[in-house]
Amino acid sequence: MSGSEQVSLIDEAGVERSFVLHDAFDVDGVAYYLVEDANDAERVLLLRESSSGLETVDGPELESVMRALEEDKVE
Repeated sequence: MSGSEQVSLIDEAGVERSFVLHDAFDVDGVAYYLVEDANDAERVLLLRESSSGLETVDGPELESVMRALEEDKVE
C-alpha cells in the first residue's frame, strides 16, 4: 500500500496526534507502517503492529526493516 492517507494515533500519554501514512508493508509476517507527523515533516516514524497496538521501531530492528524495504524484500 502506498499513498498519503492521514491517520490519527494516540501516544503513550493519551495525546492524539495526526500522521500521514506513507506506506504499510509486511516483513517476515510483521506489519509495519511508515508515517510522517502531519505537523512536522522531519518527524518520520516506523511503527510495528503488536498485540498491544502500534510500537515505535528503532535500533537494529529499524536498520533491518529499512534495509528490507530498500532491497524490496517486503510484502
